[in-house]
Amino acid sequence: MIYSDIVVQMASRFGFRKTLDYAYGSYRSLSYRLAGDTYAVTVGDVSTEFLIPTYNEFTDLWKIDERPVLADLLGELRPDDVFYDIGANIGLYACLASQVTDNPVIAFEPHPDNAERLRQNMQHNRADISLFEHALVDEDGKAELSITLEKVGSAGHSLVTTAKEHGTITISKRHGDEFIADNQLPAPTAIKVDVEGTEGAVLNGLSATLNQPSCRLVYCEVHEDRLQASGHSVAGIRSQLEGHGFAVTERVVRDGKGDTFLIGKK
Repeated sequence: MIYSDIVVQMASRFGFRKTLDYAYGSYRSLSYRLAGDTYAVTVGDVSTEFLIPTYNEFTDLWKIDERPVLADLLGELRPDDVFYDIGANIGLYACLASQVTDNPVIAFEPHPDNAERLRQNMQHNRADISLFEHALVDEDGKAELSITLEKVGSAGHSLVTTAKEHGTITISKRHGDEFIADNQLPAPTAIKVDVEGTEGAVLNGLSATLNQPSCRLVYCEVHEDRLQASGHSVAGIRSQLEGHGFAVTERVVRDGKGDTFLIGKK
């Protein structure tokens, strides 16, 4: 029971939006109470389970805004791909991708609570995922990660500071190409990036990797407001990908909120 934008518009027009929201919220709360310890996410013919000890985690999985993008990515992945999930959160993309590829998924998540839940989801699904608790950017060192919500699974944590944060934590950052070389990791053939405004730094740090012909897919969520706050733009990220030989298309995730995926394919 996930109502569409058309239903919401009609409800608002005829004055029963509050009633609809109440009914939807009640149904979702009941679904959470009945769900038990896990919630199964199915995208196409790929399915995996996620632990849901908190209502916040359940609601994020209940309505996945980027489901069409996720479906497109899973449809493009091949068994021989090496998939990197940069900004992995609790492992939605990583765990699903691990059901498709024969090689280990490489995941990067610097927030310690989200990384721990990702680890638990990995173990629950016996997923072949290597997790690194670093922000993968274009330099080594420490950085302050701005926190949007003090809840496990919350998205929006960023190295770009805005007025919406609830404080910061110190995290480790690593240069992408150098980290891959230092740890003798397999080079990625497919990459997903969701890093809340530091997309440019991620791509800069992976310049040599992205230039390789074998790196054939990049799904990069771009956050226009945070890119602008850091002196970058969506057009600039597109130009970076095109400079590495990718044909780039755009797919809007949340219309009106500035969240879009740039999908690069070779």
